Amino acid sequence: MNFVSISNRAAVAAVLLSVLPNSSVLAAEAVVTAQINRVLISADSTYGGCMAALSSNPQNLLPACLADWVSFSCSGHFTDAVRGFRMLDQAQLALATNKSVMVVVDDSRRHNGYCFASRIDVIR
Repeated sequence: MNFVSISNRAAVAAVLLSVLPNSSVLAAEAVVTAQINRVLISADSTYGGCMAALSSNPQNLLPACLADWVSFSCSGHFTDAVRGFRMLDQAQLALATNKSVMVVVDDSRRHNGYCFASRIDVIR
């Protein structure tokens, strides 16, 4: 009887441990609404080739990200280069017209510690 109760407890513990995720491997996405403060284009693939500095820090929602900047991966690493540059174009549009953006930031994909922005919407 005592052996059975220990086995049941061990089985329950094993099931619970297999279901609970390991927090160190969890990737997350966050939506950041901000204005564009700066844009950056690098001559090589550093920072994914292009980035934008946001007025709202993505690191506040995703601690794995470095502060302020997001990468659009113009180098083509996380998306194709054309799409990366189109997202940069949207950031430049928002900067030039002083519009806000909504950016979806993914902390599982990073260039030099800066998180990848998988989507950018310019907001009227």
